[in-house]
Amino acid sequence: MAYDEELAARIRGLVSEQPGITEQRMFGGLAFLIHGNMAVAASGEGGLLLRVPPEQTGELAGRPHARRFEMRGREMDGWLRVDADGL
Repeated sequence: MAYDEELAARIRGLVSEQPGITEQRMFGGLAFLIHGNMAVAASGEGGLLLRVPPEQTGELAGRPHARRFEMRGREMDGWLRVDADGL
């Protein structure tokens, strides 16, 4: 599945004027990096990947349509996946 281009445009509109923002295709999606570090992405699996403070991951993952990001079966503190229905 390709990433949602409308979502990517929404993200771009929110972050484009911030210093150090670049875009890069990653993992089938389009990532937005701040000074080379991924901050948010329109996911190739749909929805959004979002960098959050690691200590807030559990609390934020409890919100509707949000969950911890999982890579290779391992949940990652500091990352959330937000389903398209939650955007």
